[in-house]
Amino acid sequence: MEQVPSRGVTTAKIMASRAFQRDLTDVRAGIGFDWRVGGDDVNDAWRYERGRAFGFVAPLNMPLHIGRELNPKAVALCEAVFNRRLIV
Repeated sequence: MEQVPSRGVTTAKIMASRAFQRDLTDVRAGIGFDWRVGGDDVNDAWRYERGRAFGFVAPLNMPLHIGRELNPKAVALCEAVFNRRLIV
């Protein structure tokens, strides 16, 4: 079976997505996995799952945003986690 075409995306773009932010927030609030997120959008489903996984790695006191911008420390941590293939 052939793989579907893929394209590169930055860590910041993944982290800025609503799906990533929603599941990170859900994990921190103790809310379970919502299988309906993403629906037919495979990319949103992946972003949601990555946000969930990141929620278990990132310290609870590490904000995703500082003001309206992504927290550079959160982005660096997420990149390190991706680079180590702890989250794919």
